[in-house]
Amino acid sequence: MGFSIKIKRKGMINMNKKFNYKPLIEYTDYVERKYVKPEKAGDLKEDMELFRKNGQKARKIFTEIAKSVEENVEGFHLQKVSSWMNQAQIARPYLWVFFKQEGDTENESGIALRVFKNEKTKKVGISMEVGFVERKIGKNTLERQNKVLELPIKNPLYYFVQFSKSKENCMLDRIEGSEKNRKKLLEDMKEGNIRKVLVKFNVEEIKKFENLEDLTKEFLKGVRLLMPFYLKTKKI
Repeated sequence: MGFSIKIKRKGMINMNKKFNYKPLIEYTDYVERKYVKPEKAGDLKEDMELFRKNGQKARKIFTEIAKSVEENVEGFHLQKVSSWMNQAQIARPYLWVFFKQEGDTENESGIALRVFKNEKTKKVGISMEVGFVERKIGKNTLERQNKVLELPIKNPLYYFVQFSKSKENCMLDRIEGSEKNRKKLLEDMKEGNIRKVLVKFNVEEIKKFENLEDLTKEFLKGVRLLMPFYLKTKKI
């Protein structure tokens, strides 16, 4: 099966107006908060109604951003955007979504967007990565995903690595994208010290992009840089 990418300009019209990131940024303050249905929240009814409204607004904004990327990258289709809360009804402000090509199975790697917050600067950004949905992992998912280490890498790309010893707590370490680090990680992989390796591209602060067109163009840079790594995961 062949894979190719063509950047297209569909959807760039009327995207240069000022974009409102505020609901997405503000919802990151809800991290780890427990949501209770307003009708069961007693004195907290109004708070919970606002909680739900803010979560829905944040998801709507993130979906708009993701759709703009989809409209400008040929051959990739937007999957379901994550919910604003998890099954335990805990706020999940670090929204995520995958893009897949026609024929991709659910356990194959794709390209994803993920909201993040820099705990030092408090800036809210969105990362783009070559990765997979953990709960849909298949027999060959990790083997294929970790082929990303076979390609040379440089900044602004970086690795997100889960070492085998961190499997229980799901911790991932950020490692600079350099040839020195790539070779070291290959050695670690051979020794069985690594479970998975993601390749990522960051837009560090979304609000510095005044409009959706400029933000989308930045993500298209990420798509171009990540595409060789995505294609590498397709080789058996």
